[in-house]
This record gives sequence, C-alpha cells and structure tokens, in this order.
Amino acid sequence: MSKDQRENLIGLLSFGFFIMLFALFFIVVPGYYGKVADFFGDFELKEVASNLLLPAPESHHPVVYETVMRFCIVFGLFQFFVLALRFYLKSAVSKVAETISNIVLWLGAAYMSNLLFLEQLKWFTFLGGLLAVLGFSIIARSVSLLLFQFRKT
Repeated sequence: MSKDQRENLIGLLSFGFFIMLFALFFIVVPGYYGKVADFFGDFELKEVASNLLLPAPESHHPVVYETVMRFCIVFGLFQFFVLALRFYLKSAVSKVAETISNIVLWLGAAYMSNLLFLEQLKWFTFLGGLLAVLGFSIIARSVSLLLFQFRKT
C-alpha cells in the first residue's frame, strides 16, 4: 500500500469516526434532536456594540452544551490515536502537525463548551474563546512544523 493510500485511509478513519460519533450522540442523548431544535429556535439578535446586532441564544441550553463538550472531548482524544497511527506509519511532518493542531482545537473547544455549560461564560465570550482556541491550534501546527522540520535536519 502506498503512502498516499495510507494517508487517505487515516483521513477516512477520522471522518468515519466523526460521523459515527455525531450520530451516536443523537441516539444516546434522550430527546437530543428536540433540544437542538429548541437551541436553534431560541436565537435572537442582540446588540454587541452600538449598531452591531449578532444572533445569540436567549436562554441556557445545558444538554446541548454538555453534549457538544463530550463530543469534542471524545473526538479530541481520538486524535491521539490518529497521531499514534501517523507516527507508526511515518506520515509526513505536515500530517503530524495537522493532527497535533486538531488535538488542540477539539480539546480547547471542549474546554470552552464546558465553561459555557457551567454558565461561566456568556455566548459571545464563548465565541471569542473559540476564536482564541482556533488561534492556539494554528500556533500548535506552526510550532510542530518547526520542531519536526528542525529535528529532521
């Protein structure tokens, strides 16, 4: 099997796990579909700054936030398995760095979702936190690329 085929299989494995996990939470969490529908139906425009209106949920949706948090935790931990596969199969440095970035992203999103679930954050602070996590994820990818490239030479 070629290196490209192995990389494609790892990508398919990760995508398949994502889809399976997504569907599983809808099956396992009682009434989750209705709770998600309630969440999206609860959005109202709120003034963030003068003359800037953005959508935000009117009320707290703990089941949705907790389920999103758990999804992010499980998928983030699964990325460690993907990382181990990448090392075992001697994947390209860019793929290893991408997986490290994914770990930071998913576990960071889990942390932010947990804070939202515990009502320690408001909606817009949560969104800002997700942007910060995205930034950390990009930094993790860049640092990983630099370290692994340096290590190879």
